[in-house]
Amino acid sequence: MSDFDHITPFSLIRGISVAGRANPAICLLICQAGAARAVEGDLLGEIRAQLDGPVHVATASELLGQLPVPLSPGPSIQLVYIDQWLPDLIESLDHKSASLVQDGGQLLLLAEERTAERLLQKAPNLRNRLTGVFQIEPEDLSGGGRA
Repeated sequence: MSDFDHITPFSLIRGISVAGRANPAICLLICQAGAARAVEGDLLGEIRAQLDGPVHVATASELLGQLPVPLSPGPSIQLVYIDQWLPDLIESLDHKSASLVQDGGQLLLLAEERTAERLLQKAPNLRNRLTGVFQIEPEDLSGGGRA
């Protein structure tokens, strides 16, 4: 899955900040196995530092009990870590893809490589509405990472 552009949490949130919170987007963020929680922490830190407004964080397993997928009204950021493959949830996201960010805001779907591959295969409506698909890594604070 290395075909996708690499991005850092800082640059992703900077792009959202520049575009404006009301500019709707759905992004699939692909991380290496074991890095999802670190990436999630970096994203939340950057959201707090760069943006003012609501952010909603959930795991896929938490959302499964709330089917159909609840949508946050208005321009907010929703960060969903797809922590396990849940066909009912993916089907709900796929069927609701047209309305996931209709009121503005951003939906950031964070998944490890294998789960992201399945999502891209099994959710064609969602795949067609993605604003971007990126490889994302935790921030490298050592000063020797990617720009």
